[in-house]
Amino acid sequence: MNFNNLIISAIIGVAFLMSGCAGKKLYTKNSGFFKDYEQLNKQIEPKSSKVQSKDSADLSFYKNIIVAPVKVISSIAKEQQTESQKKLYKDISEYLTTKCKEELGNSSKYILVENPSKNTLILESAISAVEVHFDDPQWYQFSSIAIGLTAVSFGVYVDEDVRILGEKRLVDSQTGDVLERSMNIQEDVKITLTGYELEFTNIKPALDSWLKQLKKDFDK
Repeated sequence: MNFNNLIISAIIGVAFLMSGCAGKKLYTKNSGFFKDYEQLNKQIEPKSSKVQSKDSADLSFYKNIIVAPVKVISSIAKEQQTESQKKLYKDISEYLTTKCKEELGNSSKYILVENPSKNTLILESAISAVEVHFDDPQWYQFSSIAIGLTAVSFGVYVDEDVRILGEKRLVDSQTGDVLERSMNIQEDVKITLTGYELEFTNIKPALDSWLKQLKKDFDK
């Protein structure tokens, strides 16, 4: 066994050991993007998507929309992020924000604007990664996982058990009221590694799948 293979084997070995002892310690159901998940978590079907609207919300009242920069929830402390990871998160945010603006800018339902005003919504959204457990009876039984390879996440990425979780909310730009919020796991799009570092190309198919879901949501 050459030196490189020895190092790789050691990384995999540590990943499996730490996933066994540290995985439970780091287990988190939700990303934290929403303040409260209780009502969303009560929904059982469909498995990979949940939507909650404010009872009094009338979205047809709104004609304009602001797209806030898409937040990337990395699950890696900022001081522990490598330069390549920081670049990855920046690339993801910029890519999704640009695509969201393009999509909504072409929409017949809303006019894309930059400043809050009457009849204006703000689209706030976030992307994170989760380890999925599709054999669980409840859809929301998943584990937050780092967007990036760590001792804990490496084995999960190798097993192709990582999916992208997209969360979004529509907010009244003047009152700050949350009118609608949703969560969606890109269940059918695996994150597949091609090397020993998570790169934008590995995650892009799942991001595009989330954008496709976003378009479908706004076309309703």
